[in-house]
Amino acid sequence: MITVLKEYIKIRIHLKQLIVLTVLMTFLILSLEHSKLDWIFTLVFLFASFIVFRIFDDAFSVIEDRNKHPERTYLLPKNFTAFKRVTLISIALYLVGIGLVFFSVFYIILSLFLVSVGLYLLLRKQPLLLALTPLLKYPVLLYCISTLTQNSSEFEVFLASFFLMLGYDSFDAVKKKPNHIWKPMLFLFCCSLLLFKPWEGFRYSLYIIVPLLIIYLFRKNSYIHYFSIMVFPLLFFHINNIII
Repeated sequence: MITVLKEYIKIRIHLKQLIVLTVLMTFLILSLEHSKLDWIFTLVFLFASFIVFRIFDDAFSVIEDRNKHPERTYLLPKNFTAFKRVTLISIALYLVGIGLVFFSVFYIILSLFLVSVGLYLLLRKQPLLLALTPLLKYPVLLYCISTLTQNSSEFEVFLASFFLMLGYDSFDAVKKKPNHIWKPMLFLFCCSLLLFKPWEGFRYSLYIIVPLLIIYLFRKNSYIHYFSIMVFPLLFFHINNIII
């Protein structure tokens, strides 16, 4: 089991990317007015959650991933039993930690696991819908942070995180067919619409139009998907903390 865990960490746990994702999601839910303790708890909570849910999602997408990602050796039949043990132990330790430190959201997290399991089982023959299941964690986790920090964040922000990650994931299709750029742009437009509410002022429209224009113009750039996931949380944080 230890060998499989090491292989999994090497292949799937990219610390730099997870840290950046954690910070970006924190920018969507916290402001400079929150205490250092709120920031620390949020960063720890999200970082741990992203790791455990990645393990969980990988375990339940085994059939599809075996075909698409043969390099993921932990999914081979001879290794998968050990990986299932890693998954169960990770979830158990995570839930114990949530129960001890973040008890007020324990049942929300538990429900998220149960709902996700149900969706994975129900949608296993519908790959398009199945691909949406791992993205459900983002709005739910942000809602948990809002509860833990007693933050009155709006539902639109939680939903925006779903479209942000859906847009980011959609760039996989663009790498193969650049004319599919409309997919991530559509999802990112929905994300930015929820975050910036252009009907409240013309300047907010610019926070939507300019990034989307850049994404379209540089759609063939291999790093444009990183820009897409960073620009909207950073602009949102800027608006909430700097613009008066």
